[in-house]
Amino acid sequence: MILEGMASDRRNLFWTLAHIVLGFLCTLTPFALIIWFYFIFATNLAKSLNLLSEKKPTFFLMLFSYLISFEVLDRMAKTSPFIPYELGKYFLVLMGVLGILYLGVRSQMGILMAILITPALFYDFSGQRNQFDIVNYLLGPLAVGLGLAFADQFPISKIALNQILKFVFWGCLASLTYTYILTPDFEDIEFSLKANFDTTAGHSSNQVSTVLGLGMFLVFYSLFNGLNFSGNRIFDGIILAGFTFQGLISFSRGGMMVGALGVVLILFLPEVGYRIKQGVRSHRSMLIGFVAMISLYGIFEAANAITGGNLLLRYQGETQGTVLGSKEITADHFVTGRLVILEKDFALWLDHPITGVGVGVSKYLRDPENESIVAAHVELSRLIADHGLLGFMFAFIFFKKPRDNWKLNKNSMHRNILFVLLIIAIATTFHAAMRTFITPLFMILGSFKIKETQ
Repeated sequence: MILEGMASDRRNLFWTLAHIVLGFLCTLTPFALIIWFYFIFATNLAKSLNLLSEKKPTFFLMLFSYLISFEVLDRMAKTSPFIPYELGKYFLVLMGVLGILYLGVRSQMGILMAILITPALFYDFSGQRNQFDIVNYLLGPLAVGLGLAFADQFPISKIALNQILKFVFWGCLASLTYTYILTPDFEDIEFSLKANFDTTAGHSSNQVSTVLGLGMFLVFYSLFNGLNFSGNRIFDGIILAGFTFQGLISFSRGGMMVGALGVVLILFLPEVGYRIKQGVRSHRSMLIGFVAMISLYGIFEAANAITGGNLLLRYQGETQGTVLGSKEITADHFVTGRLVILEKDFALWLDHPITGVGVGVSKYLRDPENESIVAAHVELSRLIADHGLLGFMFAFIFFKKPRDNWKLNKNSMHRNILFVLLIIAIATTFHAAMRTFITPLFMILGSFKIKETQ
């Protein structure tokens, strides 16, 4: 089995290069990804289910996490309808259903979450909702509930978790390669104070930067713990620079800031890394972290110079209007209008406190007079606007998950890596809602319990 061979660390370098080649081939034809995707799925599904029936979920999780990690590359390469546009949501729901069937229900709370968001499917206060809205806004939270139902506190090894994260890293790497190759020469790019689609292969800069920020986090995690996801520590460093630089010049801040948050948590939370003896990190591990942080700062300075200083202005919240003096930097201005969206969602909730307006409907009703349709960016406010009181209950359970896991695993030496995954999942919802696979997948992975013995 190819997937089994990929799990072994002995051929990490080969498979890293193979995914770089895959990203390149996708710039030539979408069928490169289509063929690879279905080949992996078809040749590994039966074995993954057989092992799952024996209460061994690692292979199953590797397969689904790996395939789901191609979601944004799938969108950029335009593989639909052969690979669905909402690949992540479909496969995450499938993963949850199969997990429950084979492993049973471990969390009644997860089932409750899935039930809470279902009623809003049956009403629409706008009369404009379509099938895409239902898929886009219902399946993400549904996948979270179903995933938690089978995964909550299920024991897996630290080695297994790292293998799963390595597979996600490879999916992110193929996406990085694709965007890097299709980025024009810098002298042909007009770097302004807004998101840059030239550096994200013409696709949503928010979604692409989210994956690039995740890739930055994962390769830093690999470096810091000596895991060598790429097969070589120096190559890890080069790829880290690639994720960071490409993500920065996308000029989309949310994904990179969440990735940076993950990096900071790894550095300052104890027990995330392997290199710990009696609660004290080894000097070598901390040196790697220090060098990496200095390097990331240098990459930011280089990217800022290439963009004519606009990158720094962008991260300071400046726009063309504020530079010219016609506008002021406010909190809402800094977060690109997300506070206004949040306020309008709360207003919708106050108008429909019990039912909400229907799943996927809030975007049609936030500003009906101007006929302005803006997709949800903040999952918290969308949940309560669309689902009302039941959405509030879902959000309450969702946002307290890191705290609950922290308390449940208080005697675990590995609990902090689970905590970091959950924080990344939640932080992503504040700039990209659940439009990518990252939030549902990392909520599920962060809900496992790492065995104290490997």
